[in-house]
Amino acid sequence: MKALAVSLIAALTAVAIAEATTVRAALAGKEPGPLAAVAGALKMPEALVMSALPENEAYGVGASHFPVIWKSLETWDDALTLVTKGANIIEIRGQVGLGEPSKRSKFFNVTRKGGGLNGHLRPDLYSSIYGISRVGKESALRGVAFVDQAGEVVFTVYLPSEGETPPASLVKQFEGTWALLRSLPALCRR
Repeated sequence: MKALAVSLIAALTAVAIAEATTVRAALAGKEPGPLAAVAGALKMPEALVMSALPENEAYGVGASHFPVIWKSLETWDDALTLVTKGANIIEIRGQVGLGEPSKRSKFFNVTRKGGGLNGHLRPDLYSSIYGISRVGKESALRGVAFVDQAGEVVFTVYLPSEGETPPASLVKQFEGTWALLRSLPALCRR
C-alpha cells in the first residue's frame, strides 16, 4: 500500500510539473495579460494556470482568508473589477465597496456610495484566492482573483493599469495586499 501511495504521489507530481511547464511556455516572452485567455487556449482551469506560475507572480491561499483579504481591498483608492461569465466580461471601475457578512443569509454584502463594486458575494462557495503580480517591460498585471470550486475565477479585482501607469500610491496599496496574501499559508509550495 505504501509503494502504491509513493507511486501515486510521483505520478501526480509529474503531471503537475508537466502542466506548470506548459503554462510557463505559453507565457514565455509575452507581456502580462489576463490569464483567462491562457487558460482557455490551454483548456485548463484558470486556477491551474495561476498555480503553475512562480510564487513571485501568483500566490494562492484558502478561501477562508476572504474577510481579511477583502478588508485589504477596501483600502485601495481605485480598482478595476472583472466579472467573467462565459464569453462575457463585465468591468467595474472604482473602489470596491465595504463588505460585511449578511445577518440573514450566507451572502457577503458589498455596498458603497457612488461608482464602484456593489453586490452580494458568496465567499463560502469559493475554493481559493490568488494574488497576481506579473510585471513586464511595458505592462503589469496586479490583482486578486476569487476562485470557485471548479477552479474558475468568479471575479478579479485588478489594479487599473491598461494603457496607463498606475499612480505610485495605488501600487503601494496593491503591495500591501500582496504582502498580506504572502503572509498567509500557501495552497501549495512550488
